[in-house]
Amino acid sequence: MDLKNVLNESEQEESKSIRKHKKPVQLRDIENRSASNRKGGLIECETDEQIKDLLEKEKEDIYKQSWNKLDNGMKINRLKLYIDRETIENELSDEEVIQLKRLLMNACQSNKLNKNTDIIYDKEQCTIKTIKILKRKESRYILEINDVKKQKPTGKSKSNIERLIKSRN
Repeated sequence: MDLKNVLNESEQEESKSIRKHKKPVQLRDIENRSASNRKGGLIECETDEQIKDLLEKEKEDIYKQSWNKLDNGMKINRLKLYIDRETIENELSDEEVIQLKRLLMNACQSNKLNKNTDIIYDKEQCTIKTIKILKRKESRYILEINDVKKQKPTGKSKSNIERLIKSRN
């Protein structure tokens, strides 16, 4: 055996161990969503390490959007962190925590917490600062939602003939 051949064989084996594959559909979707956030265009990801790095970066940046741009799953995640912070700051009992969690989750799922004016959300720190419509009265939390009810149209305007008939009766 020749030592040169042994060294060459080990180098060839190492180069074969690096897997190169096509990008999964989910990764392409993530790249497309975050393409507007970076100026360099598409990133070539051919190894598992590069893909993992890209996914970690995406996990960090996904919450750096305005509140109304987050999807419901991300909103629920941020609401849970807010509830945990409120529990520590206000020393809430278990019943109050359950009531607050139920109230906020139901409101989020019924699209009552979609407005940027209702929730002050810090995009840089990815946290909810305050929820303006959330009020605490005694030991209970309530949401003060101003539902604007649309008035139904009264109907068509009356013609001159209808007015004339009505005035004679």
